[in-house]
Amino acid sequence: MLSGHLLDLFSSRGISFIATDVAGARVRNVPGTNTEHPIAQVKSGFEILDITNLAELNEIVAESRPSWIINTAAYTAVDHAEKDYDAAFRVNAVGPKNLALCCAKFGIKLVHVSSDYVFGGHHLHVTPGENRLRVPFGEEEPFAPCGLYGHSKRFGDELVQACLPENHLIVRTSWLHGLYGPNFVDTILAVSAEKKELRVVNDQKGSPTWAGYLAEMILELIEREARGTYHVSSRGNISWFDLANEIIKSADRSAVVAPQSSAELNREAPRPPFSTLDVRKLETFSGRPAPAWRTGVHQHLAQRGLLKNTSSETSQ
Repeated sequence: MLSGHLLDLFSSRGISFIATDVAGARVRNVPGTNTEHPIAQVKSGFEILDITNLAELNEIVAESRPSWIINTAAYTAVDHAEKDYDAAFRVNAVGPKNLALCCAKFGIKLVHVSSDYVFGGHHLHVTPGENRLRVPFGEEEPFAPCGLYGHSKRFGDELVQACLPENHLIVRTSWLHGLYGPNFVDTILAVSAEKKELRVVNDQKGSPTWAGYLAEMILELIEREARGTYHVSSRGNISWFDLANEIIKSADRSAVVAPQSSAELNREAPRPPFSTLDVRKLETFSGRPAPAWRTGVHQHLAQRGLLKNTSSETSQ
């Protein structure tokens, strides 16, 4: 999902790049359209690469010698990670470690994309009544991962920091939605076209983030030679229930959204009850405020040709 928006951005700016995938070169159809994914037209080609294989990684980097590597690869099946933890840790921890070692070897800079789930388990470590669950998480907040997925991402962050201390850029984001992969916005659009009522959890809060905005900020951070860790998300602190209502209203759908609890879903992996990221460091760096979460939702719907209602306030 993120890589699709990065490819759009790089292609439009004339930036030279090499796209890689563990599954190899292929053309992906963009969901909801009749157009092909931009990778079908990129001149740089599409290389086969498994980041969990350090020898393979060193070989392709030795040949291409990029100035930056951007790691958008991740094992994101949160529930499956509870059982398939070996695969989750190989992709989310060993892969980033290999990338950092390779970058250190060849003098390359690394962007590693991380997750709010490295903080999402704080509710497991606070006493009843403590207000910690309502304070956005800053970049230097102590880790408290949520589920095995969160633990795998936490180790990825730490290994990148340890193996490439001077030349890494960790970008943490949350509740990502975009045009090129499965996500909550498109799921709500699809389900609301078939059902009159949707049930959505109302006890998990975070910040929805438009992948197009994340891609733009990653490029800005690269161009300005940023280092360290930055939180890149929209401004907001809402529930999935709130988000679903905004999607339904803004796309002028007739479905009704009903609230439900996380416990009712009975999923294998725990979800963060609160994982809003503090974006003040990014705002200071860029000199402008992060967009409101509704702005990103409206951009998503507009690019799908489905935005019908823009009268909502863009605060929060």
